[in-house]
Amino acid sequence: MAPDDEDAGKDFPVVCEDCLGPNPYVRMMKIPRGSECAISGRPFDVYRWRPGSDARYKKTVVCKEIALAKNVCQVCLLDLDYGIPVAARDAALGRAGGNALPSSSVNRDFAVNAIAKKLDEGEDAYEHGEKERNNELLMRLARKKPYYNKNKSPICTFWLRNACTRNDCPYRPCNGDTNMPELSAAPELRKQNIKDRYFGTNDPVADQMLKRAKEKMENRKLTPPEDTSITTLFIGNVDPERVNEDDIRGRFYRYGDIKSIRVIGNKKCAFITFTSRAGAEKAAEDAAFNLEINGVQCRLQWGKVMEKKSTGDKGPTPSPAPTVMMMAPGVAPPADGTNPADLPSHMAIPMPAPSAVGAKVAYPSQDPTAMGAISKEVKE
Repeated sequence: MAPDDEDAGKDFPVVCEDCLGPNPYVRMMKIPRGSECAISGRPFDVYRWRPGSDARYKKTVVCKEIALAKNVCQVCLLDLDYGIPVAARDAALGRAGGNALPSSSVNRDFAVNAIAKKLDEGEDAYEHGEKERNNELLMRLARKKPYYNKNKSPICTFWLRNACTRNDCPYRPCNGDTNMPELSAAPELRKQNIKDRYFGTNDPVADQMLKRAKEKMENRKLTPPEDTSITTLFIGNVDPERVNEDDIRGRFYRYGDIKSIRVIGNKKCAFITFTSRAGAEKAAEDAAFNLEINGVQCRLQWGKVMEKKSTGDKGPTPSPAPTVMMMAPGVAPPADGTNPADLPSHMAIPMPAPSAVGAKVAYPSQDPTAMGAISKEVKE
């Protein structure tokens, strides 16, 4: 296919990133009307390429109209947006699986022609809804990074029987790649039908994914605290530049009346308080698994009761520091029990005692050896 062909973008196959491989420059071979679609039975243009030096050759198995009707890849039949089987996607969205095309050949051709007409008019054959972006289970099942291991060469069947005699066998593990997780997989996962995978029925891989995701969701449920007076939830990882109080209120208003919302920008967290405990429990149960606000992935926890400082346990009041009488030179000390206030100013200089031995005095006038510490009358 020439790069300057006007119909290059229109004729390009619907293929996911995993099947294309890590190399951005892919060389494909186009075979016009090279095979029949595995779903509709109509002839279509087959594309064949090799996604990597250590990968096997891949080719399209269904026509473009059939792939766009389910929003799946023409090669692996996985969802183009989330990289998961159709059965797992439809189960997360609550859609009923089954045949999307009529059984008879005449009605099936009519349905495929209707899909092709939509595509020619610029319409989408598969309807995306708001429910997909807010579905927590679907976000959990979605594949976040490309997975190129599925492009590796298949396992050598002669090696499995210990009978491979080829010196340059291109299959695993004869080619040196000993990483073969397929051997440890359950036997039922190795048997999949193309039609069952496309229509989302009897797919063992999707059933295993759903089972594993539901178990993780049950383990991550927040346990409500025993104190029923707690109606506050803690929201962590809050970006103050992208998430504000109105965004949090718009995400949690559906669970009940909100008493207050407090966003702490420097700590990147927020606190939301409901008027009732039932609203807080419903929000914790529904949003604890996958909380996303304005594209920011946040985490949710129950708030804690702030321990109030009790005023009755302050302890004994410290006694005032004793007063030490510094006697002037040549003056006899007074008798025991004499009040320093009754003594004349030339006989004693009242000073507060240091709090510790060797403590530094605060003012020079408190030092008896400093100038001005002894009264002028004593000097004279």
